[in-house]
Amino acid sequence: MALMLKRHFTLLFIITAIWSCKKEGLKESANNGNSGLLAVNALPVVKIEASKNPGIVSTDVYATFSGSEVNALIPGINNNKKLVITFTTAGTGATVRVNDTLQVSGVTRTDFTKPVIYTVTLPGGKVYKYKFTVKNFTGIPVFYITTSGPVVSKDDYVTGSLVINTNTLFTQEKNNIPLQIKGRGNSTWGMPKKPYRLKFDSKAAVLGMPSAKNWVLLANYSDKTLLRTSLAFNLGGKLGANFTPQGRHVELVMNGEHLGSYLLTSQVEVHENRVNIPELKAGDVSPDKITGGYLLELDQRLDEDFWFRTSIKNVPFTIKSPEDIPQAQFDYIKDYMQQTENAIYASNFADPVNGYAKYINVESFINWYIVQELMKNQDAKDFSSVYYYKDRDGKLCMGPLWDFDLAAGNVNYSDATHPTGWWIKDGPWFSRLFEDVNFRKKVKARWNQVKNKEIRAMGPFIDSTVNHINLSQKENFKKWPILNQYVWPNPVVLGTYEKEVAHVKSWLTKRAHWLDSEFIKM
Repeated sequence: MALMLKRHFTLLFIITAIWSCKKEGLKESANNGNSGLLAVNALPVVKIEASKNPGIVSTDVYATFSGSEVNALIPGINNNKKLVITFTTAGTGATVRVNDTLQVSGVTRTDFTKPVIYTVTLPGGKVYKYKFTVKNFTGIPVFYITTSGPVVSKDDYVTGSLVINTNTLFTQEKNNIPLQIKGRGNSTWGMPKKPYRLKFDSKAAVLGMPSAKNWVLLANYSDKTLLRTSLAFNLGGKLGANFTPQGRHVELVMNGEHLGSYLLTSQVEVHENRVNIPELKAGDVSPDKITGGYLLELDQRLDEDFWFRTSIKNVPFTIKSPEDIPQAQFDYIKDYMQQTENAIYASNFADPVNGYAKYINVESFINWYIVQELMKNQDAKDFSSVYYYKDRDGKLCMGPLWDFDLAAGNVNYSDATHPTGWWIKDGPWFSRLFEDVNFRKKVKARWNQVKNKEIRAMGPFIDSTVNHINLSQKENFKKWPILNQYVWPNPVVLGTYEKEVAHVKSWLTKRAHWLDSEFIKM
């Protein structure tokens, strides 16, 4: 028995030794053979020397290594990525090529607008490949806008052009885009850091977002986290809130001046890639066409040419589309909105056939509601940026989501500052809808569906966004040093970006816990 065990262990040792040698051989082949993978010392030093790249870098920039990837970040807003790279190789006689072009250290100029593959061939024929990526400024996309004059009005466009440096994060087919630009916003336009409306001469896809002419650059001046709106849009997209916009954090450089970190997003409009409903023409007044599509905004400012108020709750609606609405279409949508309100406040409002459900898409209302109530958006209760749309032959829906700079506690003049307490639920129409036990059950069921995944994912999304814009926020607050200053309507002044982010995360955690405890009671 002892002899058999001895032979068994000897055989096991041999097999293990052979497999270990095989693994080492495989590892050697993978790391040092012609597989094209990384050898740690094949390209020991890579740098962008100031003396070889005048006007692009003022001090030497050393690249960093992560596995088989080489990365370099050029400070400053210069958009020139045609660079001379200085490098060393392992061993005399090694060659470096980009495609078929030999790279001579400190001599060859290469375009790094897109990542470049460095192929290093060592003496003896072994080949190693490195993906070499160069970004500049803060590493996020940069919008370079040149205008024919200063942008000083919300009403008058100024002509110009846009060049987009994607910093290798997106594919951008159309660049150097002719456009018009003007100011936008209400209270935000009066702040030092201005928001802008862009109108391209012809439609174009931007940073992976679908093609269109109209775009918005949100300044997020009073939101010192710079992320409340992108957070709400991300949540709305996950919940399926209708036509929720996408957003991209970008740097804005206008006429050579860096203006800060912005959120690029779509304009709220009827469009195949925005609010995708039929765009009504002036002659669309027949019964088969007049039912849609309409885009409306609950807006106390009443700053559109066409508007009306409902007769029961005096809710103010402006018509966003069609812009030049003929009388027949105006009368139709005004009457439909009044019928909707009549049904909501009727004695049989909860009837599933003849009550409010006859006029509204309940699922659409609930998805919109959950995002807005969780964020406790100041204006979304009954003031502005509350959008509705009606598709052809369809019911009234809510969306798209919009305007979250005064959300998640960023207000000092109402109870919306607190993470506890109802907000949207107490607004017009919703306060009545919540009187219906079936509506309450549906809201509760939807909350329970999303609270453990989509709602919990807000924390990681904040962390990833903060990491993504970390350098951007630093440059933003160099340009706008307001972290120690009160900006209307901040409820707190915390002094650092990190504390602002921590405050929002804490606020949202408390808010979600409070809502969960209340929904349980429904």
